[in-house]
Amino acid sequence: MPRLTARGIAFLVAAVGIGVLAYVFERPELLTIAAVAVAAPLIAFGMVASSRPRVRVSRQLEPVVATEGEPVQVRVTVSGRARAAEWIERVPMVPGFAGPGRLREVTASRPASIGYRYWPTHRGLLSVGPLLIEDRDPFALAVRVVDTRAMVAQLVLPQVTPLTPGPVPDPSSEAGPRTSRSRERADDDVVTREYRDGDALRRVHWRVTARQGELMVRNDEPQAGPHARLIVDSQSRGYHDARLARDSAATAGRTATSATFEWLVRMAASSAVHLAERGYSVELVTPTERVADAPIADGPVGDVLGELALVTLATASAELDERALSGSTPVVVLAGAPDDRTLRWMLAQRSSRAPAVALLAGPAEPARAASRRASGANPDDTLLDPDPVRTAFERAGWRVARVSITRSPDDAWLALMGGDTEPIAQWAVPAVVVNG
Repeated sequence: MPRLTARGIAFLVAAVGIGVLAYVFERPELLTIAAVAVAAPLIAFGMVASSRPRVRVSRQLEPVVATEGEPVQVRVTVSGRARAAEWIERVPMVPGFAGPGRLREVTASRPASIGYRYWPTHRGLLSVGPLLIEDRDPFALAVRVVDTRAMVAQLVLPQVTPLTPGPVPDPSSEAGPRTSRSRERADDDVVTREYRDGDALRRVHWRVTARQGELMVRNDEPQAGPHARLIVDSQSRGYHDARLARDSAATAGRTATSATFEWLVRMAASSAVHLAERGYSVELVTPTERVADAPIADGPVGDVLGELALVTLATASAELDERALSGSTPVVVLAGAPDDRTLRWMLAQRSSRAPAVALLAGPAEPARAASRRASGANPDDTLLDPDPVRTAFERAGWRVARVSITRSPDDAWLALMGGDTEPIAQWAVPAVVVNG
């Protein structure tokens, strides 16, 4: 619906005031001015109401699959019929929109094009759009905001940092590591076909889809080779900084957010790419359910990156299998402060012959230590084992390190090789000072 602008409302208020003055001071010539002041916004309102833009909007994104924090170039094509107007477009970055800008007149034979860049601030399957067109009269007395409603979904992957070869050994020659050529083939020579009803959306090849203009899905099977298991704790109770927050994209209430968890997701993405470069086929495991049809990104670990883009904090599954696995599959665990049940499940993921590393992020056990002090336990007992999770991994023969989320993923990865780590004292909860 069109509406009057602040200027248009001011004209009406002025018209009423001038009309009152005309009667008070008996100056009939002022009525002419009042009539003009009333007519101007009404004519502008009618003009805007009769010229609703009728447009079609299409978008091209480069890259089609984005990475958290990296720029995306958006090209918007507007066709149909519309007068010259201002525009803004909703995008998933602060402050929530791109623009404003000026859209030139659009005719059936002359579509208009808009270009801008945005930087995705978080991972996930995000929406770009809709485009909002502000149609105004020449004097800006009335305006109509037209929501074009057209949106496009974009997969935004966690940020990936190159890691230094270190704690996880390369697969042995008997295991048949994939060569660099086979890894290149997984990314560049993927066989695709047209989308058919019933195909899982997770198999859509986004880059080929953008190139050909229609949905294309992967038609190849994953190659066999040495495997590595990547375990990420996705339980909200495993992170002390998790908090309930309203997620505008969710339809079912609340989701938990955690800076530590987001850092570990980026660490998991970096680890998955690193392991794939070393020749491993990576399997992602979490204690909670994940999205069934997560989209697949490009590359040998595109399925893992797609799942990491959509993984969220939740409560644990009803049953966690704590039986030990056979074989020598390397295991990489990324967690914060898992509870005892989750810890036993993580330890069970590794066989006695397999290399295993655990990278712990965030505070060790501030909540548990505080509860023990509040219950009247001996204060010295809480200092006997300031990080029981780390101790459990070490006693099981794992290579383990606890790091701050302020460190880069590569520095944290090197900490697993025995590099410098922050002293436990830095992880203490800020003390409460009692005066008196």
